[in-house]
Amino acid sequence: MCSFVFKQSNTFKVPIRFKNRIEVFIILWSLFVAGCAQVVRPTGGQTDREAPAILKVSPENKSLYFNSKTIAIQFDEYFIVKDPSKQWLISPPFKKVPEYKIKGKNLIIQIEDTLKENTTYNFNFGKSIADVNEGNIIPPWSYVFSTGNFIDSLQVQGLVRNALSNQNEKEITIMLYKEARCTNDSFAYKIPPDYFALSDDQGKYQINFIKEGKYRAIALKDLNNNYLFDNFEEAIGFSDSTIDLKSNIELDFKIFKEVESKSYVKGKSNPSYGHFNIILNKALPNIEIKALHPIKNNAWSIISKSKTNDTLNIWLQDFTPDSIRLALLSQGKGIDTIAFAVLPKEKFISKTKRVIPQKTILKITPAQGNDKDFNIPVTLQSNNPVLKTQKDSIYLFEGKNKINFTLQQSDSVGLVFEVNTHWNSDSTYNLQVFPGAFKDCFSYTNDTLSTNFKVPLTETVGNIFIHIKPDSAQKPIDFIKTHLLLQLTNEKGQAIHSQSITNYGVFSYLNYKPGKYFATIIVDSNNNNNWDTGNLIKGKQAEKIIFKDGSLNLRANWDLEEDWLLAPKDINP
Repeated sequence: MCSFVFKQSNTFKVPIRFKNRIEVFIILWSLFVAGCAQVVRPTGGQTDREAPAILKVSPENKSLYFNSKTIAIQFDEYFIVKDPSKQWLISPPFKKVPEYKIKGKNLIIQIEDTLKENTTYNFNFGKSIADVNEGNIIPPWSYVFSTGNFIDSLQVQGLVRNALSNQNEKEITIMLYKEARCTNDSFAYKIPPDYFALSDDQGKYQINFIKEGKYRAIALKDLNNNYLFDNFEEAIGFSDSTIDLKSNIELDFKIFKEVESKSYVKGKSNPSYGHFNIILNKALPNIEIKALHPIKNNAWSIISKSKTNDTLNIWLQDFTPDSIRLALLSQGKGIDTIAFAVLPKEKFISKTKRVIPQKTILKITPAQGNDKDFNIPVTLQSNNPVLKTQKDSIYLFEGKNKINFTLQQSDSVGLVFEVNTHWNSDSTYNLQVFPGAFKDCFSYTNDTLSTNFKVPLTETVGNIFIHIKPDSAQKPIDFIKTHLLLQLTNEKGQAIHSQSITNYGVFSYLNYKPGKYFATIIVDSNNNNNWDTGNLIKGKQAEKIIFKDGSLNLRANWDLEEDWLLAPKDINP
């Protein structure tokens, strides 16, 4: 409450002209309001950039014979604690998360767990403590104590990278397990680690205060923060052998997502009338579908697989059953069964609240007004499998001249068709598709469609030549015994070209758009023309990928030539 005390004084007299009581009241009220004005923080001062400083810790940091249930940390200013469940890292991990409370400038931590004997604990606070006003975070700090008579001092540090992209991986949990506890290869599924740390934004990690001994090591993208590998969405990496820790070491990891050994249906949907899809948990190139419902003939459906072999698309041709029941088989063995309701059109519309398009919907690549990529064909893609084409209802013009072309189906069920001709650079083309050109599996036909596109000048693109050479200081590679795949990838890490390497020589990539590209070599150990992931239980690492140093920066109207020395030591795991 704000108040004024007026004392009698000869120096303060109410002037004669303010003798009126109302006027005097107004003056006094104005003085009162001015005195109660809000106090504003002075402006123009320096911003506080200092984080809270630790004045005292009880028990003291690096205490021996620790048996306290409470840790008290005193700071020099008021502070806040942010997201302790994620920021506080306690190694070895506690079974019960510590409770905490703030009392003034003190942080009081209550240990709920039973501490192990003769064990060094490392309590890292991460970025959880900051001052109240400016949010300045205290620098990395650990509280360390031992329940025995000495502090363990060994250290393991290193780098975590993605096996497929070679990118550094942050927030990966690196875990050490005493070998004596790892009685079988499934230890990462069942027991928590003895020590752990998180990788930082650069993929670097450091585990401190480790006891001498033998350990197994795992790197895990621990999505549910339970220190267990219990989800195949969690990327994992591991050390091939036991670590005999007698001194500080560096240990790097390559992490990957495992593929489940079991195959099953992960999801299903009915995206449009008569169209069903089945999503599998992994790629199955040899998948088969067997109808369990009564069918009139084997042409009850049209079935296609996605390029990744993990999705099946079914277009129904027999609508007489009210449901379809299917069995999925791989190499003659049953995987799963699944059923779909076959709704009448009216019920499908009312239930899904979608309109059934009574036509074949086509998509042309390149789109209207775009340039044609020299390495990508002109395509017509349908929403449903096309059973019949009428080529004379399709016209291709170069400028104003009608030109000849071929129409070629490029998939197994008629979803994609290529338009091929001799494409001239610096020329404009018009593709016209008239009604009836395509008739799909539901007897729908297309509407009129027209698009204009341009084939650019060859001077606007460039060429890449990668010369893979033997290292003169090493033995040459035996390409008969070693299967290698050379891949060119774009900035997004997408493979845009892949080919086998059968010998040393020059590999050409012609007429590519200017940009940044990368070259990689996959050591295809199982000779299946794909990169394969690893498996923890089997002790199998992901197939090795050799990344060419630096990027391939291609400019327009330019031939980029790069040498790449390759020797047996480069391809060995």
